[in-house]
This record gives sequence, C-alpha cells and structure tokens, in this order.
Amino acid sequence: SSGINAEYGDIRLNREDPEKAVVEATVRSATGHGTPLDKMYEEAVRRVCEEVILTTDHPRTSFQVIVQIEDNAGSVLSVIMNALCLALMDAAVPMKGMFGAVACVQTEDGTLQWDPTTDEEAGGQCSYLFVYSGQDMIYSHCTGQFSVDQYMLVLQKGRQVAVDLWAFFREAFEKLLKKDVKFQMLLNPKSKLR
Repeated sequence: SSGINAEYGDIRLNREDPEKAVVEATVRSATGHGTPLDKMYEEAVRRVCEEVILTTDHPRTSFQVIVQIEDNAGSVLSVIMNALCLALMDAAVPMKGMFGAVACVQTEDGTLQWDPTTDEEAGGQCSYLFVYSGQDMIYSHCTGQFSVDQYMLVLQKGRQVAVDLWAFFREAFEKLLKKDVKFQMLLNPKSKLR
C-alpha cells in the first residue's frame, strides 16, 4: 500500500480550543470519493494525533493532517499511521514520542501473518491493528472472532514487531537528516557549507 501524507500545523482556524490545539484529519482514497471507511480512517488518525502531539503547547491553533491513499495492497491503516509518524517527525511537530502501527491477520489454523495483503486480509479469520507509542498501545482496531487470549498474544507480539519498526524509522530519519544541509551546519558549525 502507498499513500501521501501532509501535515499543516500550528495555524489559526475558525475552530479552536482555548486550552489545546485541535487536530483535523482528512483521508481520501485513490478514487477521490469519500467512503465510510475513509471516515473511520480519519477518526483513527485524529485520535492517534491527539494522543501523541503535544496539543497543550499550542492552544487556539489547529493541525491539519491530510492523507491521500494512492494504492491499497493491504494493511492500509497501518501504512497510514506509519507514514503519519514520519510526516510529523519531518515537520518537527512536538510529540510525546514516536509511534508505529502493526497489522496482523490470523488465519483459520491460528497462523499470524504480519503486514497482510488485501487477499490475506479477506481470507483471515480476524484482523488486528495496533498503534504503539513506547510500550503503550494507543489505538487498536480489530475485526472478526477471537478470544481474549488470542488478542493478548497478538498484542504482545505486536509490541516486538513495533520495536523493529522504530529501528527502521530511526535509520530512515537519520539518512534524511544527513542529507539536510541545515542539520549538517548545526553539527559542524565550522564546515564550509555556508
């Protein structure tokens, strides 16, 4: 799956809260037509953003998050959340910490398939999506029939998968920063990049 994320932040809008920033989310599918599923994605994006962004540091302002789904090859909400974390980091939005989403499908025989395709999602007995920030699960979306024990097992294994995901985020962001001239000037003030 692929998508485009944009974040416009710390701007004044008509809708404001005197105590904290307001998060507005828009999700559009590749067709451009809004669907009920897009509305569910918008609500998930808004909830996660409100949980991780330091909204009390920016009263009477708004963060607009816009997501355009380019292609849905599976695990699309997970892709949205992970791209969202990187977009917020790139925009230097003050956050409590990094977050990451993991998607999983459980088959009829109990096998767990991480980062499932659309075919695997359709053929699974149940599907799980967890968004983690540190050791805390900050959002979940699960469908299908599963027991509490199954849920707890996937929740625990998902945390382990998220640790690998954050290592990838750090590596990707470090590569981006190494290309950033302004960042290099901060690290080496005597450099000849000026």
